[in-house]
Amino acid sequence: MRVGLVTPPGLLGEFVGQVVRPAGHELFVAPHLDALFEQTGESPDVVLFAPHVDGEPAHEVLQRARKAGIEIPHAIYLGLELEYCDSARDQGFSRGLQLPFQAQELKAAIERSVRGKLCVLLADDSELIHKHTAPILTGAGYEVREAFDGEQAFEMLEQDPPDLLLTDVEMPKLGGYDLCRKVKQDERFREVPVVICSSLGEAADLERGFDAGADDYLVKPVVPEELVTRLHSLLATRMISAREHVLVVDDSAAIRHLVADCLRRQGFRVETAVDGSDGLEKAKANVPDLVLTDYDMPRMTGFELVHALRHTLETRDVPLVMLTARESKRDQAQMRAAGLTSYLVKPFTTDKCIAIVERVLAEARLARYKEASRLYISEGAVQAAEQLSVSGEPYAIRAKEVDATLLFSDISGFTSMSSRMTPGEVVAILNEAFDALCIVIKQQGGDIDKFIGDAIMAVFEDRPDFDDPHPVRATRAAWGMQQALTAFNAERDPPLVMRIGLNSGPIVRGDIGSRFVRRDYTCIGDAVNRAQRHESKAPLGGVLLSQDTYARVSELVITEEMPGIQLKGIAEPVSGYILKGFV
Repeated sequence: MRVGLVTPPGLLGEFVGQVVRPAGHELFVAPHLDALFEQTGESPDVVLFAPHVDGEPAHEVLQRARKAGIEIPHAIYLGLELEYCDSARDQGFSRGLQLPFQAQELKAAIERSVRGKLCVLLADDSELIHKHTAPILTGAGYEVREAFDGEQAFEMLEQDPPDLLLTDVEMPKLGGYDLCRKVKQDERFREVPVVICSSLGEAADLERGFDAGADDYLVKPVVPEELVTRLHSLLATRMISAREHVLVVDDSAAIRHLVADCLRRQGFRVETAVDGSDGLEKAKANVPDLVLTDYDMPRMTGFELVHALRHTLETRDVPLVMLTARESKRDQAQMRAAGLTSYLVKPFTTDKCIAIVERVLAEARLARYKEASRLYISEGAVQAAEQLSVSGEPYAIRAKEVDATLLFSDISGFTSMSSRMTPGEVVAILNEAFDALCIVIKQQGGDIDKFIGDAIMAVFEDRPDFDDPHPVRATRAAWGMQQALTAFNAERDPPLVMRIGLNSGPIVRGDIGSRFVRRDYTCIGDAVNRAQRHESKAPLGGVLLSQDTYARVSELVITEEMPGIQLKGIAEPVSGYILKGFV
């Protein structure tokens, strides 16, 4: 087998070589894909990727190569963080291995990737069961490895972790319950699904199995179709893109299994906790996308857990759903006050559980989207979009004439400066400067209409939450922006220098663009054009007020007149006023 390794020079290449070559495989090592294919002449059977290739995440390199038509049939991700290794399939890899790994793990991963089969480890002390069950699993497309007692099964699991463990309960050396518990308590294998298949079928037996951490429990004799269906449903989520991470907290092993199983079948990544205290620890260690918790639990009740999660910085925004039989108005009011998102009233069906989880997560995604959208569009655009959604006329075009003050700022000489920098450096400097400048605009109630390269366009209107009229607030914002840039320049060489222009007057503000495809919520009019042209005439490091703005703030400011300004497109020269301070 031809194996490629894409990694910077170092110990990883040496270690992989010590595993691959003695197994009879040919190894090619290169710092990037192009160099690898120069060595091999064609695609290797398997390509191993270090976490980063030429400074880029490995999954981006792999995806770009495949989009370019480069054939990489089997790719394995070698990473440092377990979370990324677990999600390797989502990024196009056959599987992921966490560094450091054992030689046997790497060897098995390479060979299994090429075979393309999921592996089931069958642990049972009965030869009859092996003769009956192994052919069923092989016929269903699984690779089957066989162990005849619990200790042998765990040793095989350490050498080459399977995709699923199917175990009996009554076995010599190490019973199925203890084997299951040992697997689930080992950080290396806790994500391996464990299915107990036993002739012990009483309710107490099933409870012991789920208490030990089993993902499913089958009672012998098992119909072959049922066995295959149950394994398929558990392993399906390992072959599809994993969804959100849900933490299920309940002191009943049966309820934990019921809820976890129905959510896993929908593709969710599910973690379980045995009580409120355990749930709080796990939520802090690995913040979930949703917590589903029982109410009555030892050590910490569901109500106490909700309260604790809402008062923990990392988890305060996580949606919380309560499993409870308490449905009085008093109980519901108490839980809402604590920060509960929704309820699932016992007894419930699995369909109802899935529906509640899907709804709460959808609402959370929508809330995050709306919050993120506010960073990309102006406050005026947000309000316009909300009004359109309420009106039920999404294709209506709205515009209104308002009195406003327009602010334009521009960093002088930035184009020539950026020609000497990398794109990343340009973006970094601009964003740092905008962080300092935009906060001043927001503090004075301005609405940032758009960024035009290194320039900012902001709109100030009268607002009920501000006492001062818009020309005063815009003037204060412009002055504050220059002070903020001075502070920003304290650690920069060379410093950034900015011009700012202000103009007040009537504008048309509203939807500009296609009714059906794409539109902007922006401002047009002569007052807008004059504001931009005053900015171009402003002195370096200064603020230039138009005659219209100056007339409205003259009693509050100290200025120096700048007569005879010729504005582009304006026939008569005008006077501007350089802001020197405030009275």
